Amino acid sequence: AKQMLSRVLRDRAFLLLPPLHRVPLRAGNVVEITGASPSAKTQILIQAAISCILPKTWKGIHYGGLGKMVMFLDLDCRFDVLRLSEMLKHRLLQANRSGNGAWWQL
Repeated sequence: AKQMLSRVLRDRAFLLLPPLHRVPLRAGNVVEITGASPSAKTQILIQAAISCILPKTWKGIHYGGLGKMVMFLDLDCRFDVLRLSEMLKHRLLQANRSGNGAWWQL
């Protein structure tokens, strides 16, 4: 385990995000996320998209979203809709477990 951890820490850089919550984004602002291939850029963007599209609350269950629309531009045509669906389903189930509703009542 020690060898694996040292190899992972050596080969993969830490992900440090700027404090975007301190700088409000306005209409017309552009945020560019760059990085090497396995650096979780898509994962971060899908999580952000899910947080945008989910409502804040629905039927008494707190989802913590913004209830806004999202436009996801995929210039290399590799966007995985199933990945988005699975991540969204996980987030919904997680919120429903902490609330009183059942997932099939969505």
